[in-house]
Amino acid sequence: MHTAMNGSYLAGNALGRYSLPDEVALTVARGEGPWFWSTDGRRFADYLMGAGPMVLGHAHPRVVSAIAEQAAKGTHYYLVNEPARELAATICRLVPCAESVRFCSDGTEANFYALRLARAFTRRTKILKFDGAFHGQSDYALQSLCADPSQNDQRAVPESAGIPLELSDSVLIAPYNDIERTRQIAQPVADEIAAILVEPVQRAFMSAPGFLEGLRMLADSIGALLVFDEVVTGFRLALGGAQEYFGVTPDLCALGKILGGGLPLAAVAGRAEILELAIAGRADDGRSAFISGTLNGNPLSCVAGLATLAVVEDLQAPAKLREKGETLAAALHEIAERLAVPFQMIGHPAVQRVVFGAGQIDSQETLAACRQDAADRFGIEMIRRGVFCSPFKVYMSVAHTDETHALFFEAAEGAMRTLRDQGLLG
Repeated sequence: MHTAMNGSYLAGNALGRYSLPDEVALTVARGEGPWFWSTDGRRFADYLMGAGPMVLGHAHPRVVSAIAEQAAKGTHYYLVNEPARELAATICRLVPCAESVRFCSDGTEANFYALRLARAFTRRTKILKFDGAFHGQSDYALQSLCADPSQNDQRAVPESAGIPLELSDSVLIAPYNDIERTRQIAQPVADEIAAILVEPVQRAFMSAPGFLEGLRMLADSIGALLVFDEVVTGFRLALGGAQEYFGVTPDLCALGKILGGGLPLAAVAGRAEILELAIAGRADDGRSAFISGTLNGNPLSCVAGLATLAVVEDLQAPAKLREKGETLAAALHEIAERLAVPFQMIGHPAVQRVVFGAGQIDSQETLAACRQDAADRFGIEMIRRGVFCSPFKVYMSVAHTDETHALFFEAAEGAMRTLRDQGLLG
């Protein structure tokens, strides 16, 4: 009989990259609205929100009802179903670039398939992405997440064992928010670049004025496709995502998180002539792009997504998320100033990042000068005080209330005092 490591048969006692240190480790029993409860009965104000999908909070009645109703009709068919058709139509109505849609299961797949379509459509092989950008777990995307910003080097560096170095040669790395340097990197191999892949809000860096417009012009000038990774920003910054918010329309986008309403679902959306390459037998010129998956367009996920987007639209949720995020950030900055703590919340109010550092933070280089160890410890101290937030992302939901915010403020003040007194901010 095998013996579990650390008392758990889950590798690392985690579901993915994110795991808690033993001192605050917990197992979730249930969630409701802006709260979740651990198996030992503790209640937490949740500002992780499933890493983004739970924009309505946990167990929203309309989402629960939609899932239950569909489950009674069947949970999976591997065939076109009405919820999938309806959700595709909703995406095309809301998202500026969307003329056609292909579903998949998560953001990793959506970005991977977008790149495959770009390569097939352009008959080119290279991808240009930005240092520090996270586009999921595929070998093409998991490049230069933690590159040394002082090197200013366009060579891609794999961020995991098991990725062939030869594959990294097909990925170019440019500095985010630096359009001139991006043009310089692209020009020598312009006729080899299939796609420029970008997060419109990279992790929590807002794009500089003119940067996304510059990428649109660059892609057009070299014959590449512009691909927005809207897994995080989709339906969050605006109903039409970051492309509506910033007024820049890509050729393709990857959608996820909110799209599935808490169930596994993602999509590639964009120009119909590009998505047509995924239609079996349609492309007879060697450009057919294979996109398939057993659970693609699963009806349970699609009804959860439809219910979520209906509530998001009814409530005009992006405006509410912005307001709640602005209130949170303003109060935290006031607390930090009173305690003489070098603290910032950066990013868009709907999804922000905790940073311990001064000055403008808008790039990997400026972020590297901040105290990530302090941010990590801040997250642990918040959990100790009944508030769950990641040191990388603080997600707003429409379910957050004055009560949860007040608990956040109280916990944050205690956490900042602890960090200061322990000398983690010097």
